[in-house]
Amino acid sequence: MQHVTPTHQRPTSARTLLSAALLLGLGISLSAQAEVHAEKKPDQPVIEYANVWADDQGASHVSHCTIEGLDFKSYAPPAAPQWIGVSPDEVESIAYAVLPPGYVGTWHHAPGPQWVITLKGQWSVETTDGSVLTQGPGQMQFNADANAKPRPGDERIGHISRTVGDEPNVQLIIKLKANAKRTTGACAY
Repeated sequence: MQHVTPTHQRPTSARTLLSAALLLGLGISLSAQAEVHAEKKPDQPVIEYANVWADDQGASHVSHCTIEGLDFKSYAPPAAPQWIGVSPDEVESIAYAVLPPGYVGTWHHAPGPQWVITLKGQWSVETTDGSVLTQGPGQMQFNADANAKPRPGDERIGHISRTVGDEPNVQLIIKLKANAKRTTGACAY
């Protein structure tokens, strides 16, 4: 059960997917130059993210990872090539959520594999291993703890979320389809 209050949810549209793509680094421009030569493939830029995930016993953890394996191609031909990641075909829904100041959720796991991108304010996620991840604007997290479960002597499941500071935390949540690639493990995405 997700304990954030979606303030606005839209069907997946081209405009929404474009916004999500820009935030996820799917359309990262690698050069301010007017031309990028396809035969001269630059090194993929480092894109960092945090991952909240559950191990085989159901305990949750935080890992710090980088996105790898992007394709260098035109996203909208004949536009110049750029680094492209998650296919829009793998996106199930896009929602906006606002955690009010003072928000403290309850222990829960994500409803499925999802990206959470912080747009405004700060929030924290605490996992069952005691790790606390705090994120602010421009930072992103992949949540892959849907298989979290209680363990002997520990009934906590998944993670608990809180706002940090005295302003609301605004998030963009991009839920992936259950069959999306790489959605489990320490550096899933």
